[in-house]
Amino acid sequence: MKRFLVGVDGSDEAGAAADKAADLAKATGASLRLVYIVPPNPPPGPGDYMTKWERRDLVEHTYAAALLRQLELRCRRDGVDIDTESGIGPVAETLADMAESGGFDLVVVGHRGRGAVRRALLGSVADRLVQISPRPVLVVR
Repeated sequence: MKRFLVGVDGSDEAGAAADKAADLAKATGASLRLVYIVPPNPPPGPGDYMTKWERRDLVEHTYAAALLRQLELRCRRDGVDIDTESGIGPVAETLADMAESGGFDLVVVGHRGRGAVRRALLGSVADRLVQISPRPVLVVR
C-alpha cells in the first residue's frame, strides 16, 4: 500500500496540499499521514523557559491537535486511511527524516506557509525539502 506524508502548518497552501494529497490517495489507494512540525525556537527569556518537550506538549494539546483534527475531517475520502502526528525540530529536515524512516512514497507540502518574512530570511520549507528529501516531494500551489 502506498503512503503519503503531508506537512501542514495552518496556511491556505497547506490546506490545498492536504486536499490534493487526499484526492491522490483516494485515486491510488494510498494512506495519508498529516503532520504538524513545531520549529525549535529558543524560549524568549529565563522566566519563560520551557523544555522542548513542554513546548511540544503545549502545542500538541492546543493548536496542532485542533488543526490536525480539522484537516483529518476535511480530508476524509471513502477508503482513505488517515492518521496524524506532530513533532518538533527543523521543519524541512524533520519531514525528510519522517518520510525516510517511515517509508513514505510521497511527501506533499504547500508552496509557502504562514511565515512570509521568515521565508525571505531563511528560505521556504518547500524549497529546502525538495533539496534534501530522499523521497519524492509534491509542492502544491
